[in-house]
Parts: sequence; structure tokens; C-alpha cells
Amino acid sequence: MGPASDDRHRDRCTEPLPHSTQLLRILVRAVDALASDFDVVELCQQLLEACTEVTGAADAGLLLADQRGDLQVLASTTEAPRLLELLHHEGPGQLAYRSKSPATVPDLRTAGDRWPEFAPAALAAGFGSAYAVPLRLHHDSIGALTIFAAPAAALGHLSLRIGQILADIAAIGVAHHIVLAHAATIHVQLPTALNTRVTIEQAKGVLAERGSRDMDLAFELMRSHARATGLRLTDIAGDIIEGRVDLTADAKD
Repeated sequence: MGPASDDRHRDRCTEPLPHSTQLLRILVRAVDALASDFDVVELCQQLLEACTEVTGAADAGLLLADQRGDLQVLASTTEAPRLLELLHHEGPGQLAYRSKSPATVPDLRTAGDRWPEFAPAALAAGFGSAYAVPLRLHHDSIGALTIFAAPAAALGHLSLRIGQILADIAAIGVAHHIVLAHAATIHVQLPTALNTRVTIEQAKGVLAERGSRDMDLAFELMRSHARATGLRLTDIAGDIIEGRVDLTADAKD
């Protein structure tokens, strides 16, 4: 490597990360969670929220593959139907998952031919660009993290690197949560994590119906209770579905 190459390498290594202190706190918190009896959905929620805070993105969603290889939503920055429906459209998330490489759409206005359903829906939701990175596990991909920004060409190279780091942590968290001793393959066990999300979805519906709330507020009520009590979201969801807990009794709109 010559002098010019050395200089370029040194510049890349010393380039400051945005919000580096905040990112360090996020990584430390994630490692602490992985070393304990953690809640996989709550961990992914925190990683998504951290992703938007550090990169300046508007929203994000984490997709996990089921046994058939179809992507399902495991976590998202909002429970609004517009985002959940958007994540299911064929778009950069599916591409990143299949290719095991980042997929970028710097300007959604020019992506209509490539993704005729995803691009118009994303624009209608107020997004100008979208980016996705795979959830990498060894040499495999088990899902994708999709990041949405309001303006076109909003995220730079460092932001995408941060997104990939957070996606890798999410993948490790999912694997740590679902892998059992002598399991044949990780794909056999992936529905375990997705079943957790199904239970939470059912509990959200119960809370929304009881308290006349939207799904986003219902989910936040569950997460607040989880943080206050130290219980896992899955356990709280089961209690709500079975009628053992009524979070609407003391909640204030």
C-alpha cells in the first residue's frame, strides 16, 4: 500500500462518527441486554429507535424471515398501519435480505419502475428515500432493517454503517433468543421469535379495543408497563390476552 493509499485509509479510520457518545451508550446497553434474560422484541425496538435518533431518519422497521423465507415485521418505530403495510411491499428490505447486501433508494421519485407498489406508497407516507441492510448471521441473512428518511438522499455512508451495526446486533439478539441446543438450522427456529410478535399484536388489539386507543398508543402502554415492572413484553401480552392484567384501568389518555 503506497503513501496515498495510507492517507486514504487513515482518513477513513479517523472520520468521526455522528453522535458517537450516544452510539456508544446504545451499544453498551445492547451488550448488557444480550448478557441477560432479555426481551427480543424490546431489544429490537430500542435498536430501531436508536437508529432513527443517531442517523436522523424518520422511521425504521425490522423484518424477519419465516420458515418459507417470507419477511414478517418483528419491530417498527411506529405501529401506524401506513408503515407496517409499507414494510410488507416488495422493496429494498426484501432486496437486502435476498442479496445479503445493502439496498439504497436515494430518491423514491425515481424508483416507481423498479418498485411500482413500494415507491408510491412510501412517497404517500411522506418519505423521500429508503435504505435497507441485511440482518447478517455468519454467512446467512435472516431478515432486513429498512430505514426511511423524509428528504431524498438523506443518509450518508456513515449512517448506513451505523444501520448495519445495529442490524447485526438485532440478528445476534434474535439468534440468541431462538437457538436451542442441537437445533438443526436457525431457520427452523425463526418462528419462535415471530410467535412472540403475534402474541404482542393480539394484546395490542385487546388494549386498543378496551381503551379506544390506536395501536401505537396501545403498544407504548405495554412498553411503559414492561419498563416499570421489569417484565417482558411477551409475558405482559399473555396476561392481557388472558384477562389477568388490565392496563387501561389506570392509564390516562
